[in-house]
Amino acid sequence: MYIYADILIITNIYVDFLLIKSAAAITHSPLKTGRGILAAIIGSLFSLAIFLPRSLAFFLAPIKLISSAVIVIISFGFENIGYFFRRMIVFYLCAFIFGGLGTGLAYLTGGRFITARNGVIYADFSMPALVITSIAAYVCIGVYKRLSYYGADGSYTVIVSDCGRTASFKAVADTGNILKDSFTGKYVIVCPKDVLMTLYDSVPDCISVTEGKSSLGKRWRIIPYSTVSSSGIMAVICPRDVCLKNDETGQIFRADVYLGAAENDNAEAVFNPKILI
Repeated sequence: MYIYADILIITNIYVDFLLIKSAAAITHSPLKTGRGILAAIIGSLFSLAIFLPRSLAFFLAPIKLISSAVIVIISFGFENIGYFFRRMIVFYLCAFIFGGLGTGLAYLTGGRFITARNGVIYADFSMPALVITSIAAYVCIGVYKRLSYYGADGSYTVIVSDCGRTASFKAVADTGNILKDSFTGKYVIVCPKDVLMTLYDSVPDCISVTEGKSSLGKRWRIIPYSTVSSSGIMAVICPRDVCLKNDETGQIFRADVYLGAAENDNAEAVFNPKILI
């Protein structure tokens, strides 16, 4: 089979992006589409290792490790060594599984449509076939995320790290909380105001801000909200790191969300369970 560099790179962009999405789903890591696409494009360039001569095969292992690290850092950033290694291991395992399946298909088809060389899979697919396989892969990822979402009811502990401080507080999942930031589309975890005070020292008073009596601050925003019983405006902030821990199973989910300062006296925060997907 002839191997064309353009087809090799294009197919690997698809594959790398699906691997990134799979790693994000398994590790419950927030992923911005733009960063995922950029990481897939850069990662696809490493597939050119397929053209290395057999005599340089000892370079393949370092190339794979470096490519995995580059893809993970571009996709998710670098927060700490623990998160980095967890995502890297999951991404590498996903790539290993895909590579094993590709090698098996190459063997079964005699290398007619798909071949494996230097640990790189090359598939001579038509564009319709590539689209169909991409849709199928997305369906599989969606099914996994839905299954992991099943059983989201229960008690949770929210752990927030920001401004060099860490705070934890109880929260409950409630589909009635559909509050989102209209610009970013991120969900808002509605939190007791006193909890946010432990992180940020002060929380803007929405009425004073709207009347021009106080400032909002650099990171705070005001968004409107509406519930069955009331409506108004709420101060929200996007912290550096938010995790939700299921108190029954111990499972931990990372979330890219805003925290909203509730004016009521609720002891627990409320979040939409869709942020766990």
